Formats: sequence, structure tokens, C-alpha cells
Amino acid sequence: MASTFNKTLLLCPEKYSLFRSFSDVLKVVSNEVVGFDVRKKIDKRSFRFDAQMFRFPNKIRTKWEDHFFGKINKLILEEFKRVKPDLVFIYNSEFLLPETCEMMKKDSKLIFFMGDSPFYTPANNYYLTVLSYADLVLAPDSFWLEQLNTLGITKTAFYLNAIESDSYFELEKSKIEDIPETDVMYVGMCYVNSWGYKKALLMDQFTNFNFKLYGNTVWKRWFNYFPELENKFSLSGHIPTEKLNKMFNKTKLIPVDGNPAIINGVHVRALEALGSGALPLMEYRKDIDTLIFKEFGKDLPLIRNYSKASEVASYYLKNDTERKDLAAAMKDFISKKYSVQNNAAIITDLLNKK
Repeated sequence: MASTFNKTLLLCPEKYSLFRSFSDVLKVVSNEVVGFDVRKKIDKRSFRFDAQMFRFPNKIRTKWEDHFFGKINKLILEEFKRVKPDLVFIYNSEFLLPETCEMMKKDSKLIFFMGDSPFYTPANNYYLTVLSYADLVLAPDSFWLEQLNTLGITKTAFYLNAIESDSYFELEKSKIEDIPETDVMYVGMCYVNSWGYKKALLMDQFTNFNFKLYGNTVWKRWFNYFPELENKFSLSGHIPTEKLNKMFNKTKLIPVDGNPAIINGVHVRALEALGSGALPLMEYRKDIDTLIFKEFGKDLPLIRNYSKASEVASYYLKNDTERKDLAAAMKDFISKKYSVQNNAAIITDLLNKK
């Protein structure tokens, strides 16, 4: 595929494996890709403070946003003028202001990838507004796109990143000595509201197995309701990708629940599990069989009823060869359907449409 663009500016946190996935695709459609993570230019305390700003009264929040967003957008515009890209690829909104998007659109195409939905997760007040400046909005959830279409934002497409094989890949298990082997494992934060109860309820279905749960302190809130979880739990903060890949390699099954923002799609954890050779037990969502695994042709490891989750896990643990074969087939299917070349073609084809 011939490059469509000369230079692309990628606005995305570098710590995410998505950064590398985006870069790989953009290198196909652009002669040069320049990544810019504004978090490296501003102290971490400011970002932590901003993450809690939605809790404050409007007057205080507005004053903070004028300062914080102004500072960030000044840095982004300086990088934009230095790079002179003809394409800007943005993860979520990356704190952009509408006036910044308006300035960039004079010289560049703007593509947004929605990692989160502005409708269901705490986000800045400008997220939905800046999407209206997009030449293309990509999202891994069809319902998010339906909502944007209703608002009149119609330049949209379902888009799933390929398995990030440089981050999540299979290792020889016998050589991973610092990670305990498990049958079922879950890594992730919990919530203080009903979504936390829902998540704990699902994880409680696996306590009869060789199961380990890693996450934040909020999990402890639910141990009174699910006491068996306490002995399976290990407190953990952010786990580096290299270690997470080892942990996934040392387990057989990884539950993948639907979080508050995912309506029709599936969490990226399912792809990370497949990359590492584990089988994801996916809470059923519409996009799984209508879009993501459409034409797969085999039964998928789905959780349609929490009370049956342990039965699903037990089946695949008893049929280990089938588990391995299914995980390999799912990985191969996703790797081909959402390859770097195919995803690059989606972008160029849609941008070229009038």
C-alpha cells in the first residue's frame, strides 16, 4: 500500500501498548510517524489532580481547566507546528480544545480513536465537542458509533487494534520462574459502586479453581459479600507490560468482563490474553459474534450467565487440548482480520470516501 500521508503526529500515552499498535498502522499510511505524549511535559501531580476535577463545583473546575488545558494545548500546538503533519491521530481527546482542533484542521486530517466513551466514563468537558472536528472517528464498540451518528457525527467506523505481538506473545512457561502458575487469573481494578459488586460477583465464580486476583484496594470493599475472594487476592498497582505478559503466559483462562463503558464491544484484555496464549472467557457482548468474530465458525468461550461461569471454566480446564486449539484459532483469526495492513486499509479507504 502506497503511503497516503507525508507526516503523521500521533497523540497518545506512550505507556499504552496501543501506542505501538497505532504506530505500526500509521507507518503504512504515512511516510513518517512522530509520537507525542504530553504527559512527559507536565508533572504527574497535575494529571492526577485533573482526573478528580469532575467531582468539584463548576466554578472551580472551569478555572482549573482554563489553566490546565491551556497549558497542554500550547504544548501540542508547538509540536504540531514543529512537525507540520498532514495527519493527526488522537487517542480519546488527549485534552484538546475545540479551537486547537480548528487550527489543526486547516493543514491536517484529524482521526480520533475512542478508547473510552464520553457518555459513560468521566472525561473532560470537551471530548464530545472535539469529535465533531474529526475527519474520521474510530471505535471498538458499535453502540458508541450509533450514538455519535445520532448526534450527526457520521464519519465513523468500527475499528479493533491487532494483537500487539511485541507486547503480548507466547513464552516457554518452564523458563518463567518468578510467576506462579494458575488455572484462572484476573488483573484489573474494581469499583466502589454497583459495577464493583458486578465484577466481584463474576470473580467469585472462580474461587474453587487455582485462581489469582490482582487489583487495587477497592476490591477489599466487596470481601464481606464474597469472602472467598480475599484469599485469592493480591494487591497490585500498575503492572508493567513485560511482567503482565509473563503472568498471562502462566495461566490458562482469563475472565474478560464488560465494564461500565463497554456496551457492545469487548475489552482489549481479550486480545492481550490471546497474544499470550491464554483463552479469554468473555462476558457476552453483541459485537463479539456480529462483528469481531463474525465468520469465525467455531463456538466461542462466552459467559452469558454468571451462575454458569464456573461451568464454562471447568469445561475448558478439563479439555486442555481443546482450550489450546481454540485459543490458537482465535488468535490466528484476529491476527489476520485485524492485521496492520487491513487496519491501514480501513483508514485510507474511509478517508478517501467523499
